[in-house]
Amino acid sequence: MYNKVLRSDPRNIWATNGIGAVLAHKGCVNEARDIFAQVREATADFCDVWLNIAHIYVEQKQHVSAIQMYENCLRKFYKYHHVEVLQYLARAYFKAGKLKEAKITLLKARRVAPQDTVLLYNIALVLQRLAMQILKDEKSTLHTVLQAVHELGLSHKYFQYLSVNGERMRYDVNVAGLEARQCQDLLSQAQYHVARARRLDEEEKQLRRKQEEERESFRLKQLEEQRAQEEKKKTQIEEMLQKRKEYKEKTKNALVFGDMPSEKKPGKGRRKERDYVSDSGSEGPPGSPSQKREKSQKRKKGEPGEKKKRGGGGGRKKREKKADNLGSDSDSDQPKRKRTKKEPKPKKIKIKGR
Repeated sequence: MYNKVLRSDPRNIWATNGIGAVLAHKGCVNEARDIFAQVREATADFCDVWLNIAHIYVEQKQHVSAIQMYENCLRKFYKYHHVEVLQYLARAYFKAGKLKEAKITLLKARRVAPQDTVLLYNIALVLQRLAMQILKDEKSTLHTVLQAVHELGLSHKYFQYLSVNGERMRYDVNVAGLEARQCQDLLSQAQYHVARARRLDEEEKQLRRKQEEERESFRLKQLEEQRAQEEKKKTQIEEMLQKRKEYKEKTKNALVFGDMPSEKKPGKGRRKERDYVSDSGSEGPPGSPSQKREKSQKRKKGEPGEKKKRGGGGGRKKREKKADNLGSDSDSDQPKRKRTKKEPKPKKIKIKGR
């Protein structure tokens, strides 16, 4: 029939796709794949050819390519979840050993068709195989094992329901009953797996607790060491500051002791100048600044010795003036008589000037 259609319409993609499906059904997988590839090259908007190519990949055990083709078909041609295509995708996941992805895909399909018994049968089968896989794994955690036991119980209920109320035309009811008994056997062994998982979980908790304690002790030790280092550094800083303070005090005292002799040096110089006696009988060199300072100091202090000198000098001048007025020229040539200590001091006579 397909040949007649192609004779009349060589470009009929439906007839070409049908010939590829017949070849795939007869086992000519490679020839069917070539035909499907030619049809897809002719038009990319034909959904059936995409599905047929994905089926060919499943038959050739190229499960990754089949999964990609099913997913591309869903994104390209279906805006919402399509139950049939989702079941094809779940079958590819199941044959690839990805049971979790198969379960998620079937649950998506069941939201669309919750009354589909075939879909329920597939979900029960996937839950059973996934639970068996988890229980056989000795490294499974307690939470995972408990979840697997729960899902195994759901699978047992589904198979029991399907073995009694199933559709004989869509699947074998006896097989559903066998799967239900197998689930019952697994549930009887589940307590052993749960106990093993609990023991492993307790060991892991103890190990984790021990690691936490070691980590906490190490952290506290580090904190203590850090605190000790900080205290040591603080003590060193305080010692350095104390030493610096002491050094500054010593330096200050040394500077004070060094300045004191320099302040006394002018006094020593005055004493030296006082010790110096010139030929004229005056202390220090005549007209020296030290002699001027002494005179000014004596004037301020009012030394009695100085007053006597001034008094004696004034009396002599007055006597000379008196002698000039009263005496002769011969008297002035005679040497002046020195006054002895016993002689009374002559009275001062005020004489008016000429």
